[in-house]
Amino acid sequence: MKQNIYGEPYSGDSKFVASCRLLQSVYRNEIGERIRPYRSKDRVYYYGNYINNGEETGANFLEDYIFIYAKYRIAYKKPFETINPDRMFNNLLSSQPMAFNLFCPLRKMLCESPETITKVVQKVLPDCPIALVTDVDLEFIPNNYKNLTGDRSAMDAIIRFKDNNGKECFIAIEIKYSENLGGNEASNRNKAVELIRQLKCFDRDIEKKIEKSEIKLTQIYRNFMLSESYGKDISAESYSLIIAPEKNLSTSRELTSLVDELTPEYKSKIQHITLEDFVKGLILASPNEYKTTFKKFHERYLNFAKIEGLDYSANIE
Repeated sequence: MKQNIYGEPYSGDSKFVASCRLLQSVYRNEIGERIRPYRSKDRVYYYGNYINNGEETGANFLEDYIFIYAKYRIAYKKPFETINPDRMFNNLLSSQPMAFNLFCPLRKMLCESPETITKVVQKVLPDCPIALVTDVDLEFIPNNYKNLTGDRSAMDAIIRFKDNNGKECFIAIEIKYSENLGGNEASNRNKAVELIRQLKCFDRDIEKKIEKSEIKLTQIYRNFMLSESYGKDISAESYSLIIAPEKNLSTSRELTSLVDELTPEYKSKIQHITLEDFVKGLILASPNEYKTTFKKFHERYLNFAKIEGLDYSANIE
């Protein structure tokens, strides 16, 4: 059967998600990977962001060392970790491997020179009181998560650092590509409300709003509570950061919904930076080897000009 080299559209995509899917389909075609068919009960679909055998080829990663670390994390996955092998290796659209492509270079940079990565992150995140970066990791869930949030919420990335006073600090990072921040409500609402009472970071009337379903404890709430409860548990200063493309409009809506419910002293503890600005900052601040990797990241995930005028009705093979 003749097929478009970019696959076919998914009927449930918004305009923005469709553009992300098409951009990743173009990338898949550029690197010479074929589409992995998706078989449902009624037919076979060809969504261009899926590939075969990524766990062997590493095609979802920008550098070999990123692929190696992804394989390591899958091989030594803890029972409670939510890392998904198929998403990691075979879904070009997923934000999970995208986070590895963005933060593994910073892990490598830290191993080579803590001073260099500190200068880079200081320039990219000037509002954080970073004196020395000490650790960068991905898909982090505290071992005692049951005593904290009670669910398996993960930080997509975590940057640990010391501030100018030598205090231990960290930035809990949530990174999105095409996905929404909404959804994924807390599985144990009673536990979540109990944690809200303990943290004392929300306005007093939030419990009534939750009870009336005016507020749903979606992912952005869960992630913020994870960051705050983990910070208190290890006696470290916590900060939260959301990174998403500027056209992912759900991010601003979800962030506003959370910040509006926080007490004044907590409102500044969560920040938002566009993926475009974050990557641009990394390109400008990083040494040459890393500039090349972050430029490849931008080309793959953010160069939407590449798909202008493209659709699924041409380029049949």
